[in-house]
Amino acid sequence: MSDILSQAEIDELLNTLMDGDDASASDSGSGAPALKVKDYDFRTANRFPKEQMRTFNVVFESFSQLFSSRLSNILRVSCECEVLSIEECSYSEFNNSLPAPVVLVVVESPPMYGSLLIQMSPELAYMLISRLFGGVSAGESSKQFTEIELSLIERILRQIIGVFDEAWDKVIGLSTMIERIETSPQFAQISAPNEPVAVIILNIKMGEESGLMSICLPHSAVDPVSQQLNTRLWFSSGKREDGRHEERFALLSEKIVHTPIPLTAYFEHTPATVADIVNLQVGDVIKLEHGLNQPLTVKVHHIPKFHVTMGTMGSKYALQIVDIIKEDNQNESFTG
Repeated sequence: MSDILSQAEIDELLNTLMDGDDASASDSGSGAPALKVKDYDFRTANRFPKEQMRTFNVVFESFSQLFSSRLSNILRVSCECEVLSIEECSYSEFNNSLPAPVVLVVVESPPMYGSLLIQMSPELAYMLISRLFGGVSAGESSKQFTEIELSLIERILRQIIGVFDEAWDKVIGLSTMIERIETSPQFAQISAPNEPVAVIILNIKMGEESGLMSICLPHSAVDPVSQQLNTRLWFSSGKREDGRHEERFALLSEKIVHTPIPLTAYFEHTPATVADIVNLQVGDVIKLEHGLNQPLTVKVHHIPKFHVTMGTMGSKYALQIVDIIKEDNQNESFTG
């Protein structure tokens, strides 16, 4: 009963409020502008700049497309993945929003510091398990996961974890590895409770069923590479200054040099009937309607590319390029 105000205390409180309204009215009448004050909570400080959030949006839009394709190949079923939202919150807020049971995948992605967290909803996890066993329905999603089910999920994740690196490759090179899989948030504490995190929520759809997956990026993990998470830098310049440009160029050059390309040299067409070909015997000679000094045509696949002369080099036949056929003057259709 001590919390109930008496009539005298109520009258005093009302008089105080009325006096305060009069004072504010007199202050506003004096011409001084009223100041709008907003409370600031230092525990939820915004530590992800807008440029970094834009970079996350570009990276995970690419990740959703690659993830859809890779998951469709593994499960042999059409899968769709879309980014629902990219939000910033504290790790405690993210941790408290996790369902039970849940699949939590702790991963490491050097040069990012510490660990990242991938969360799969029970609906999504049982969708994957059901598809692997040939089912069409996710079934029960409230029971605890068995060791066999967790092993199946881990096997799928190890096949598609490379998609994460592939999506980030346009910004920075990562080497993502799965550290462990947990089913309880208590054993997956990767950050301090007040640490700001970026949470990317994805929706994965298979047929009529769908499930959610979220990726948690702590600020401390992103901080070592924060200078490179600027869309203006890697969109305005032709190459990324991450120290790997020359390595990529050398790797690409090596792949191009060692790529096998079929080259075929053609004589001019010589008319011959089927009967002539069927009746060919050992020692027969085919007369070609091709002049001795007339160059041969070399095609790359179906496309004429070079004029060459034929000769020998040692004990082997050889071709010497005498002219390059310009593509503008040739029909490069597949019917050539």
